Amino acid sequence: MKQQRWCGMTAKMGSVLSGVFTILAVDMYLIFEQKYLGNGNCTEITPKDKGSSDIINNFITCWSWKIVLFLSFITIFISCFLLYSVYAQIFRGLVIYIVWIFFYEAVNIVIQILTNIDFSIEEVKVMRWFGLVCRTLLHCFWMFFVITYAHITYKNQSQGSIISYKRRISTVESIHSRNKRLSGLPGLGSSHLDAQHFGRPRWVDHLRSQV
Repeated sequence: MKQQRWCGMTAKMGSVLSGVFTILAVDMYLIFEQKYLGNGNCTEITPKDKGSSDIINNFITCWSWKIVLFLSFITIFISCFLLYSVYAQIFRGLVIYIVWIFFYEAVNIVIQILTNIDFSIEEVKVMRWFGLVCRTLLHCFWMFFVITYAHITYKNQSQGSIISYKRRISTVESIHSRNKRLSGLPGLGSSHLDAQHFGRPRWVDHLRSQV
Protein backbone atom coordinates (compact mmCIF):
# COMPACT_ATOMS: atom_id res chain seq x y z
CA MET A 1 0.00 0.00 0.00
CA LYS A 2 1.43 3.33 -1.10
CA GLN A 3 1.69 5.87 1.70
CA GLN A 4 0.25 9.32 1.18
CA ARG A 5 2.74 12.17 1.01
CA TRP A 6 2.55 15.86 1.84
CA CYS A 7 5.33 18.17 0.65
CA GLY A 8 7.20 15.05 -0.44
CA MET A 9 7.11 13.51 3.07
CA THR A 10 5.09 10.76 4.66
CA ALA A 11 3.43 11.20 8.04
CA LYS A 12 6.11 9.10 9.72
CA MET A 13 8.96 11.04 8.15
CA GLY A 14 7.34 14.36 9.06
CA SER A 15 6.87 13.21 12.67
CA VAL A 16 10.56 12.32 12.94
CA LEU A 17 11.58 15.68 11.49
CA SER A 18 9.19 17.39 13.90
CA GLY A 19 11.02 15.90 16.88
CA VAL A 20 14.43 16.82 15.43
CA PHE A 21 13.23 20.37 14.68
CA THR A 22 11.94 20.83 18.23
CA ILE A 23 15.25 19.73 19.76
CA LEU A 24 17.25 22.10 17.55
CA ALA A 25 14.81 25.00 17.96
CA VAL A 26 14.78 24.70 21.75
CA ASP A 27 18.58 24.64 21.89
CA MET A 28 18.80 27.79 19.76
CA TYR A 29 16.10 29.43 21.85
CA LEU A 30 18.02 28.75 25.07
CA ILE A 31 21.24 30.15 23.62
CA PHE A 32 19.49 33.34 22.56
CA GLU A 33 17.39 33.85 25.68
CA GLN A 34 20.23 33.20 28.09
CA LYS A 35 21.81 36.48 27.10
CA TYR A 36 18.67 38.49 27.83
CA LEU A 37 16.85 36.49 30.51
CA GLY A 38 19.84 35.08 32.36
CA ASN A 39 20.29 38.25 34.40
CA GLY A 40 16.77 39.33 35.14
CA ASN A 41 16.20 42.74 36.66
CA CYS A 42 14.75 41.63 39.98
CA THR A 43 13.65 44.42 42.26
CA GLU A 44 12.05 43.96 45.63
CA ILE A 45 8.41 45.02 45.54
CA THR A 46 6.24 45.31 48.62
CA PRO A 47 2.56 44.41 48.26
CA LYS A 48 1.55 47.72 49.92
CA ASP A 49 3.20 49.87 47.26
CA LYS A 50 2.39 47.81 44.17
CA GLY A 51 -0.63 45.99 42.82
CA SER A 52 -1.03 42.32 42.12
CA SER A 53 -0.17 42.75 38.43
CA ASP A 54 3.16 44.35 39.34
CA ILE A 55 3.95 41.52 41.75
CA ILE A 56 3.20 38.90 39.07
CA ASN A 57 5.22 40.81 36.50
CA ASN A 58 8.18 41.04 38.87
CA PHE A 59 7.94 37.33 39.67
CA ILE A 60 7.89 36.39 35.98
CA THR A 61 10.84 38.71 35.31
CA CYS A 62 12.93 37.22 38.11
CA TRP A 63 12.10 33.59 37.37
CA SER A 64 11.64 33.78 33.60
CA TRP A 65 15.00 32.20 32.75
CA LYS A 66 14.54 29.35 35.21
CA ILE A 67 11.02 28.72 33.93
CA VAL A 68 12.18 28.71 30.33
CA LEU A 69 15.13 26.44 31.16
CA PHE A 70 12.92 23.97 33.03
CA LEU A 71 10.29 23.82 30.29
CA SER A 72 12.96 23.50 27.61
CA PHE A 73 14.53 20.45 29.24
CA ILE A 74 11.11 18.81 29.48
CA THR A 75 10.48 19.66 25.83
CA ILE A 76 13.75 18.05 24.73
CA PHE A 77 12.92 14.91 26.71
CA ILE A 78 9.41 14.71 25.22
CA SER A 79 10.86 15.24 21.74
CA CYS A 80 13.23 12.31 22.24
CA PHE A 81 10.30 10.25 23.46
CA LEU A 82 8.44 11.27 20.29
CA LEU A 83 11.23 9.82 18.15
CA TYR A 84 10.97 6.54 20.04
CA SER A 85 7.17 6.61 19.83
CA VAL A 86 7.34 7.00 16.06
CA TYR A 87 9.69 4.01 15.85
CA ALA A 88 7.64 1.83 18.23
CA GLN A 89 4.24 3.22 17.13
CA ILE A 90 3.25 4.36 20.62
CA PHE A 91 0.05 6.37 20.35
CA ARG A 92 0.31 7.95 23.80
CA GLY A 93 3.78 9.30 23.09
CA LEU A 94 2.48 11.12 20.03
CA VAL A 95 -0.45 12.60 21.95
CA ILE A 96 1.82 13.73 24.80
CA TYR A 97 4.07 15.55 22.33
CA ILE A 98 1.12 17.31 20.65
CA VAL A 99 -0.39 18.53 23.93
CA TRP A 100 2.95 19.56 25.41
CA ILE A 101 4.07 21.63 22.38
CA PHE A 102 0.89 23.71 22.49
CA PHE A 103 1.36 24.25 26.23
CA TYR A 104 5.05 25.07 25.80
CA GLU A 105 4.45 27.69 23.13
CA ALA A 106 1.57 29.25 25.10
CA VAL A 107 3.78 29.67 28.19
CA ASN A 108 6.58 31.15 26.08
CA ILE A 109 4.19 33.70 24.59
CA VAL A 110 3.06 34.75 28.07
CA ILE A 111 6.65 35.03 29.31
CA GLN A 112 7.65 37.07 26.28
CA ILE A 113 4.74 39.47 26.68
CA LEU A 114 5.59 40.09 30.34
CA THR A 115 9.36 40.34 29.90
CA ASN A 116 9.56 42.23 26.63
CA ILE A 117 8.71 45.52 28.29
CA ASP A 118 12.02 45.40 30.20
CA PHE A 119 14.06 45.76 27.01
CA SER A 120 14.67 49.29 25.84
CA ILE A 121 16.29 48.24 22.57
CA GLU A 122 13.64 47.83 19.89
CA GLU A 123 15.81 45.50 17.82
CA VAL A 124 15.89 42.98 20.67
CA LYS A 125 12.12 43.05 20.97
CA VAL A 126 11.69 42.55 17.24
CA MET A 127 14.19 39.67 17.17
CA ARG A 128 12.54 37.92 20.11
CA TRP A 129 9.08 38.17 18.57
CA PHE A 130 10.38 37.14 15.16
CA GLY A 131 12.01 34.03 16.58
CA LEU A 132 8.96 33.09 18.64
CA VAL A 133 6.50 33.58 15.77
CA CYS A 134 8.67 31.62 13.31
CA ARG A 135 9.10 28.74 15.74
CA THR A 136 5.39 28.63 16.53
CA LEU A 137 4.41 28.62 12.86
CA LEU A 138 6.90 25.87 12.07
CA HIS A 139 5.62 23.83 15.00
CA CYS A 140 2.11 24.18 13.57
CA PHE A 141 3.40 22.96 10.22
CA TRP A 142 5.12 19.90 11.69
CA MET A 143 2.20 19.24 14.00
CA PHE A 144 0.12 18.30 10.98
CA PHE A 145 2.39 15.31 10.34
CA VAL A 146 2.41 14.25 13.99
CA ILE A 147 -1.38 14.41 14.26
CA THR A 148 -1.76 12.49 11.00
CA TYR A 149 0.67 9.79 12.10
CA ALA A 150 -1.06 9.56 15.49
CA HIS A 151 -4.36 8.98 13.69
CA ILE A 152 -2.77 6.27 11.50
CA THR A 153 -1.21 4.59 14.55
CA TYR A 154 -4.49 4.63 16.47
CA LYS A 155 -6.38 3.17 13.52
CA ASN A 156 -3.81 0.40 13.02
CA GLN A 157 -3.85 -0.51 16.71
CA SER A 158 -7.65 -0.61 16.73
CA GLN A 159 -7.74 -2.86 13.67
CA GLY A 160 -5.07 -5.11 15.19
CA SER A 161 -7.08 -5.46 18.41
CA ILE A 162 -10.23 -6.37 16.47
CA ILE A 163 -8.37 -8.95 14.35
CA SER A 164 -6.75 -10.58 17.41
CA TYR A 165 -10.12 -10.68 19.18
CA LYS A 166 -11.78 -12.36 16.18
CA ARG A 167 -8.94 -14.88 16.00
CA ARG A 168 -9.40 -15.82 19.66
CA ILE A 169 -13.14 -16.21 19.16
CA SER A 170 -12.66 -18.38 16.05
CA THR A 171 -10.06 -20.53 17.86
CA VAL A 172 -12.40 -21.16 20.79
CA GLU A 173 -15.27 -21.99 18.45
CA SER A 174 -13.14 -24.42 16.41
CA ILE A 175 -11.97 -26.23 19.55
CA HIS A 176 -15.54 -26.46 20.82
CA SER A 177 -16.86 -27.81 17.50
CA ARG A 178 -14.02 -30.38 17.28
CA ASN A 179 -14.74 -31.69 20.76
CA LYS A 180 -18.41 -31.90 19.89
CA ARG A 181 -17.66 -33.95 16.75
CA LEU A 182 -15.36 -36.32 18.64
CA SER A 183 -17.93 -36.94 21.34
CA GLY A 184 -20.55 -37.84 18.70
CA LEU A 185 -18.46 -40.43 16.81
CA PRO A 186 -19.41 -44.18 17.30
CA GLY A 187 -16.98 -46.27 19.32
CA LEU A 188 -15.78 -43.30 21.29
CA GLY A 189 -17.70 -43.91 24.48
CA SER A 190 -16.93 -42.68 27.88
CA SER A 191 -14.53 -45.57 28.68
CA HIS A 192 -12.54 -44.95 25.51
CA LEU A 193 -12.36 -41.22 26.11
CA ASP A 194 -11.31 -41.79 29.69
CA ALA A 195 -8.59 -44.16 28.55
CA GLN A 196 -7.42 -41.66 25.96
CA HIS A 197 -7.30 -38.68 28.29
CA PHE A 198 -6.18 -40.31 31.51
CA GLY A 199 -3.70 -42.78 30.02
CA ARG A 200 -5.46 -46.08 31.03
CA PRO A 201 -4.17 -48.90 28.78
CA ARG A 202 -6.63 -50.66 26.56
CA TRP A 203 -5.41 -54.13 27.65
CA VAL A 204 -6.78 -53.47 31.15
CA ASP A 205 -10.32 -53.26 29.74
CA HIS A 206 -9.64 -56.40 27.68
CA LEU A 207 -8.57 -58.46 30.73
CA ARG A 208 -11.56 -57.29 32.70
CA SER A 209 -13.89 -58.38 29.92
CA GLN A 210 -12.36 -61.91 29.93
CA VAL A 211 -12.75 -62.28 33.68
